[in-house]
Amino acid sequence: MDKHGLELTRIWFDDIVREALDRARQRHHVFWLSETLTIPPIALSSAFAAAKDFGWLFWRPDGMVQLGLGVSREWQWHHPTHLADMEHQAARLRNEGLPPDTWVVGGQAFHADSPWDGWPTVYLAIPLIQIVQDAEKAIVRLALPVHPDQALEAYQRLLEPWWDVLFASTLPHQRISHPQAVASSPGRAEWLRLVADTVQRLRRGPLDKVVLARSLKLSFTNALPVPLILDNLRSQNPDATVFAVQRHGSIFLGASPELLIRVRQNQAETMSLAGSAARGITPEDDSRLARAMIDDPKTQREHRVVKEHVTQALSRLTHDMMVASAPTLKKLPSVQHLWTPITAQLNHDADIWKIVAKLHPTPAVAGYPVPEAIRYLIAVEPFTRGWYAGSLGWTSLAGDGEWIVALRSGRLDPHQALLYAGCGIMADSDPETELAESDWKFSTMLSALEVDGEKP
Repeated sequence: MDKHGLELTRIWFDDIVREALDRARQRHHVFWLSETLTIPPIALSSAFAAAKDFGWLFWRPDGMVQLGLGVSREWQWHHPTHLADMEHQAARLRNEGLPPDTWVVGGQAFHADSPWDGWPTVYLAIPLIQIVQDAEKAIVRLALPVHPDQALEAYQRLLEPWWDVLFASTLPHQRISHPQAVASSPGRAEWLRLVADTVQRLRRGPLDKVVLARSLKLSFTNALPVPLILDNLRSQNPDATVFAVQRHGSIFLGASPELLIRVRQNQAETMSLAGSAARGITPEDDSRLARAMIDDPKTQREHRVVKEHVTQALSRLTHDMMVASAPTLKKLPSVQHLWTPITAQLNHDADIWKIVAKLHPTPAVAGYPVPEAIRYLIAVEPFTRGWYAGSLGWTSLAGDGEWIVALRSGRLDPHQALLYAGCGIMADSDPETELAESDWKFSTMLSALEVDGEKP
């Protein structure tokens, strides 16, 4: 948008804030201002990167992008069970005057006992500015509580920096410097030993599966160009959901292939995504690797465990469930998975918040049985997962929404990237094979960072 268009946008929002303040003073209570303006598409990756406080980005495979900037209301908890109470919060906000299509966005960590500093176990927010964009237009919503005893100038000062962020120009092409250091945790030899020890543990029972993870820390001399990394993730992973959350300058982002739950008009969609194989260089090689995965008894068991967990969890909250009779292939740039889609209708007393709380974490990211697997992981993994393998998404006040599992992901600080990759370990797993699988999964984020592999 040019300077003239930007100035017109500011003037328009100034006028509606002035009108909202008059209404708040007439009614002597807080008035929720929620107005939308349609403008030409903007550089969302640049706008997200320019937000230094809170930013939230959700870039779906169909090309639709959602961006939230700033915070009008927020919630944070140490324990995810509070998610089940969010429908009551949504009802109260609707009663306060917010439209039903207003979003609540956020995410949650893998587990409360594996947190990152500065990142709550669960964080949710109503973004101050909410944008939906496709190839032709951007719809900008302002969700602002206006207090009758506040001055107009205070709201102008609040919003002015966000207009500069929102209309940040597309940055010139930037290069990502070569990493100066790369370190994995556990190291490759330690990982092989850990997988071998875990296999022995699984053979003794009662655990059936454990999803072990590795982390990879890359250090850079130059600051990482976030818009370029986001655009790389999108262009390289067109069939994944590209996501990013920014808190106080630290960014968690990735390209997830896995849907946790989607709800549209009381219909729920989810999936079992478990079992992995590399992609082949040629179509024949690709088919050979896929066939080997499909025929592998270990992979079939791994997939079945996840499917049974998801369907059992959903059965208490839904009806008319439909589960594909056999898994199909979900092919991504570096990995292919076994995939079983699942649909159902919500019960009258169920909602998306209860489903998110019930499903997370699934055996696909933890293991099975889930509680025992989590305890094992927290004891043996030499790092904290934080929001890696957590869940992230949005829910409207009307109850529609979409949450994904936060995989193929990493945390960025200005000069450092901390990446994560996990592998489902079972009693017949081979350590070398699992090491190779972690390398495939790291490649999503490494490619976005324009890094060839684990070695610096």
